[in-house]
Amino acid sequence: MIKLSKRLMAIASLIDDNLSIIDIGCDHGLLDIYLINNRSNISIIANDINKNAIENVKRNIKKYNSLNIDVRLGNGLDIVDANEIDTIVISGMGTYTIIDIFESNKNKLDNVNNIIIQSNNNLEELRRYITSIGYYIDDEILVEDNNIIYTVIRFKKGIKEYNDKELFLGPILLKNKDDLFYKLSNINKNKLVNILHKLPIDNNYYDVIKKKIDYYNEI
Repeated sequence: MIKLSKRLMAIASLIDDNLSIIDIGCDHGLLDIYLINNRSNISIIANDINKNAIENVKRNIKKYNSLNIDVRLGNGLDIVDANEIDTIVISGMGTYTIIDIFESNKNKLDNVNNIIIQSNNNLEELRRYITSIGYYIDDEILVEDNNIIYTVIRFKKGIKEYNDKELFLGPILLKNKDDLFYKLSNINKNKLVNILHKLPIDNNYYDVIKKKIDYYNEI
């Protein structure tokens, strides 16, 4: 039986039954193999732009006897038709790479009701962008894996308004405020304080960073 890392298990926890999924940047395909064996009535396209990654996926699919996963080499949403998917999963990429994937294929989002993302950076910008194209933040979870705290966000089709503080800290995370939230907040606040100390007060980013530090102080 396949065993996932804590990070991948957190992503899997936000994926329901009865979905047609594309996993963009699927790496070794372990998440997809887990889902195909632990969710009901789902279809999965495992996608990666890297040929070696695709070969690894194929080997793992054979190893775990999960031959009903569709494996496709190519650039994200370029390799699917709009009517093939209702759920997009992306993990381990930077926010601006993720935004580029969506920007180049907005016409394929009509039937996409769920977007589950674990980005490596710029989560405020990620939340701002995905909510600007017709999705709201349905759930957010934090998970610590190998001393790194990851944020996993599930977006659903629909419109909600968020203020800057919610987009920066995460509206669900801000509401729940679990131990990992405070731990991550302290880590990020200290990074910003160190940056602020090195900036002259007339720097264009001084007030922006100070405002973010204020958000952390408020919690």
